[in-house]
Amino acid sequence: MADTGSSKMKLYYFPQYRSVRNIWLIKEMGVEDDFEFIRYDSLQEYNATVEAYRRDVNPHGTIPSLVVPGEGTVLESGAINMYLADRYKKLLPDPKYLKDYYDFIIYGNATLDELIGFFFELLMLKTPFSDEKVKKMTEKFDTCMDYLAKKLENREFLCGDKFTAADTVLGFDLYCAALINDGKLLEKHPKIRDGYYARLQKRPAFQATIAMT
Repeated sequence: MADTGSSKMKLYYFPQYRSVRNIWLIKEMGVEDDFEFIRYDSLQEYNATVEAYRRDVNPHGTIPSLVVPGEGTVLESGAINMYLADRYKKLLPDPKYLKDYYDFIIYGNATLDELIGFFFELLMLKTPFSDEKVKKMTEKFDTCMDYLAKKLENREFLCGDKFTAADTVLGFDLYCAALINDGKLLEKHPKIRDGYYARLQKRPAFQATIAMT
């Protein structure tokens, strides 16, 4: 896993994981030839190389990671997308939406990622949580979706009518919400499910990413 001198950036990824947002961005920008995609198909495959991965790529052992020749590793999925959008000068917002751009990327990478992780444990892994915890997290998720619906009024995407890297970051969380428990998380939020997320699903790069991951 050490640097081999290749000029290509290396993206380490799991299917149907946070790396979806990174591959989606890369495909939207049309720069796949600049990357080597290193896929782990199972935890067993990952565990077999985790010591070398921690040593050479990411000391925390987390996925995804982006290795940039001559620069090092970008560790966080949202930071990977911000870095790549800036590097290629593509999928950046109009200046008047810069505040929303940064806010939504961190909102997806922090607030919504935490909620998606909780509901994955609760509904898919059947991890027991107190009724109080479930209520609190459900209310928080619903508040997030209501906030998004309000922000998206009269907008096609998060930063106006222009698709940006922010949509690939936060859109991944909606993709997960639509998968978990047959999409029941989004049932109370048709404006998000049938509006914004439906538009994201129609994008060829999104479809190609899901087919790949």
